[in-house]
Amino acid sequence: MHTADLLQRQLTSINAILHDVGDDLSDEEWVRRILPETNLIAFDLWHVARTQDWAVQTLARGVPEVIADGRWAGRGALAARGIGVGMTFEEADDLAQHISRTDVLAYADAVHIAVMDWLATLADAELESHPDVPAHYAAFPEYQTPAMHAETSWAFQHPPLWRCLIGPAIGHVRDHLAECDLLKRQRRSR
Repeated sequence: MHTADLLQRQLTSINAILHDVGDDLSDEEWVRRILPETNLIAFDLWHVARTQDWAVQTLARGVPEVIADGRWAGRGALAARGIGVGMTFEEADDLAQHISRTDVLAYADAVHIAVMDWLATLADAELESHPDVPAHYAAFPEYQTPAMHAETSWAFQHPPLWRCLIGPAIGHVRDHLAECDLLKRQRRSR
């Protein structure tokens, strides 16, 4: 098995988990805080999709993110700048109140397709290259904030391309999805 194939399998699994969590949420569950000090599921699922888009398109590739496509304009806060790093609970809650489950899931699927298409073109040797993160960030002030830099300082140490994908686009989002699944099950068990 090639590394790109393994990445594709992992990302496909994550997309399936996202749908397992999100597809059957009620409108109330979408924007209801289930436990204190946790984000709304709407925010976390948006953050998962935005993080994958940022990690692959901006961090790894240095190309426009999927969210920049005009089809996402006019869909509430879906196309909010950044990935949510540094937001207060109030800001995250406000964003969650202004995005729809249908839009977030459709956007996540569009990101997934774009990532799969790109990975299908890569040879394993290309995954060892080192993206120029500062150059990729140059056009995005939202990724040059102190909060974002603190969260992603590792990205400025010239990691290989595969590390830019595995950390945020797989590991980080998988943690969020596990939390969302647990919160959903907690809410439904009451």
